Amino acid sequence: MASRLFNVRLDADRLRKARRLRGAGRNLADVVREAIDTEYTALAKPAARSDPAAIVAGIIDRFKDPEEVPVRSYDVHDARAARRAVVRSLTRRKR
Repeated sequence: MASRLFNVRLDADRLRKARRLRGAGRNLADVVREAIDTEYTALAKPAARSDPAAIVAGIIDRFKDPEEVPVRSYDVHDARAARRAVVRSLTRRKR
């Protein structure tokens, strides 16, 4: 395998971490190679990102309703029930 030298500038905090890793016996070149492989593997998996059901599930997990919000009186997965609930909430009530 043909190798190429790759220089990286490190701020003081990362330099301290690199020195500690090296002091603990870790080969910094291996650390960089592992990080590149990990990032590349994550980048090379576009199928999981383009799955609409997975995207929606991720959004729902990240943005759950707060606990103080009352439970809805209709099934949010039933389009007809949701439509009726929205129409009910938008209909003006007579005074």
